[in-house]
Amino acid sequence: MTDFDDIPNFTKPDTQTAEEQAEQVRGEQQGKKYDDIKQAMESRNRFILEMDKLPSQVHRWTDRGAKMTCENAGHQYHEAWKTR
Repeated sequence: MTDFDDIPNFTKPDTQTAEEQAEQVRGEQQGKKYDDIKQAMESRNRFILEMDKLPSQVHRWTDRGAKMTCENAGHQYHEAWKTR
């Protein structure tokens, strides 16, 4: 078994459940302003994603008979089957 203290710059894995982590974050953020929370997140994480400020995606739909495909639009290929 590995002794985590021998590994430099290693953080021991969390053993919290998702519910425990969510409760911990709620406790840390309760009563704080949005800008303060965002600044704290930026100091701990290289990237952050604001879910309420997502950029819109452009879709380039191509009619392929029984299905429509979205291709070459700057995101992953996806398709939708037509219904009658």
